[in-house]
Amino acid sequence: MASTLSEWKDKQVCVITCDGRSIFGILAGYDQLQNLILKEASERVYSPDADPESVPLGLYVIRGDNVAIISDRDEDLEASTGISSVRAEPLESVVQNVG
Repeated sequence: MASTLSEWKDKQVCVITCDGRSIFGILAGYDQLQNLILKEASERVYSPDADPESVPLGLYVIRGDNVAIISDRDEDLEASTGISSVRAEPLESVVQNVG
């Protein structure tokens, strides 16, 4: 995983956390446990009744055990598809069945 993250250092990424949050920002750093540091971070909060709200977070740390998905972000593609105005139910938390 660390070799893949090195390709995204100082680039825009999208992180979906295990508790269902969508956080966007510039990948400023990471470690071997997949703890992430995002600068200029913001959370996109979805609602079925309104356009998504962007909540600024600034410099933000995400624990590696709370990262469900991380991807690169293409703002031009987002603008051309209108994804930033999609109304949706918030994501549910990831549930692990152990045992």
